[in-house]
Amino acid sequence: MMGEKEPQSPLWNCRVNLDKRVRRINEVLDLSFVRAQVAHTYGRRGNKSVPPEVILRMMLLLFLEDIKSERELMRSARL
Repeated sequence: MMGEKEPQSPLWNCRVNLDKRVRRINEVLDLSFVRAQVAHTYGRRGNKSVPPEVILRMMLLLFLEDIKSERELMRSARL
């Protein structure tokens, strides 16, 4: 089941200001098309996933910030 974006307070407090980067990506890049493109791959039942737009933003951050692995990105995001 495809998850929805839930608003949250700023979480980022690490060597890279991920919150600032995400805001910049949102200003420059419209990712609203992603949901429609991947909707057919999601089931109707089960646990909600991370919204596909968020996953794409995280992958962009992984590349743009030269973060070595997805695990390191997730550790940074948790902070």
